[in-house]
Amino acid sequence: MPADHVHFNGSVNLADTESVMREIASRIPSGLRRIPDGETGDRGNWIFFQLQKFLQLPWLVQARPVGSADGEYEQLPQLRLAEGTDPGQVTWSDIGYADAYLESYRVFAGLRADGVIPAGVRFQVEYPTPLASISGYIVPEQQQALLDSYERAMFADLDRLLAAIPADEVAVQWDVAVEFGVLEEAWAPGGAQAFDAIIAALARCVDQVPAGIPVGLHFCYGDYGHQHFMQPASLALQVRVLNAVTAAALRLVSFVSFTVPQYQREEGYFAPLAGLTADPDTELNFALVPYHPAEQEAGTTADQMRLIDAALAASPGGPRAWGVCTECGMGRVNRDEVPALLDLHREIITAP
Repeated sequence: MPADHVHFNGSVNLADTESVMREIASRIPSGLRRIPDGETGDRGNWIFFQLQKFLQLPWLVQARPVGSADGEYEQLPQLRLAEGTDPGQVTWSDIGYADAYLESYRVFAGLRADGVIPAGVRFQVEYPTPLASISGYIVPEQQQALLDSYERAMFADLDRLLAAIPADEVAVQWDVAVEFGVLEEAWAPGGAQAFDAIIAALARCVDQVPAGIPVGLHFCYGDYGHQHFMQPASLALQVRVLNAVTAAALRLVSFVSFTVPQYQREEGYFAPLAGLTADPDTELNFALVPYHPAEQEAGTTADQMRLIDAALAASPGGPRAWGVCTECGMGRVNRDEVPALLDLHREIITAP
């Protein structure tokens, strides 16, 4: 079955929320189910938004200076507890996502009322998983001591946001990137031992969203320094994670986006989809929109679509429609390239 809709993983390198929503709505008149605010402004570099919040906390101090590296995963800035701080007594006073998204929701509501955004399109918000910011910015020996309290603070922030937006107008996406770095053992051994803990944590994230609100997972191999921490060998791990989260969560995983490198057209990469046991109602999206289309070999997208359809046809859920997206979002592409990328989404889903 051909791709029939688009998905956006969140970030879009445009000036502001209104610009993002107007561009998406005007360039993709059909196949649009959810629309993000683009994660513009302070949220333009994913979890760096949380680093700025962490730096305002008096009980965290720098262990590795901010700005000491550029583009190296192993050299992200790190913080540690100030001397004498009891990790059991810390308070995460300002996660910041609810406030940002409530501002964006007002823009969304206004554009929808004016007919710019079609009726039925939901306002999509994106949160990093709690593990992302903690493992990214807290020294390893103190991460477990702070992870639970930070997760509670993030869930409280999400609860406050969802209490302020009608349930039939919003969707929530969890960005799952650091987890794949752990499971792929990209930085250190231990991926296999961490699998159960990661699945349990992702299931908690899914279950935190009320059943009447769609919740999705963005499977990502990172884009720090404009590159993945590694190229996935196949969809095997992504399928395994989705199957496990689906089994562990108490509610439906509404949608998911899979990483597909733009050069990838090997049957073996897509073959693991035949083992997908997620609910047939889980919307599937594949990163077939290349950031650099001029560098992609002709015919690659058609091959990718054919291989996805063949693998899904062999899965327990059988053939189904699916959508397209970019691998990580569009927050780090050049601003003048964004319109063409949006047009490419439309061209792929309307191709004969």
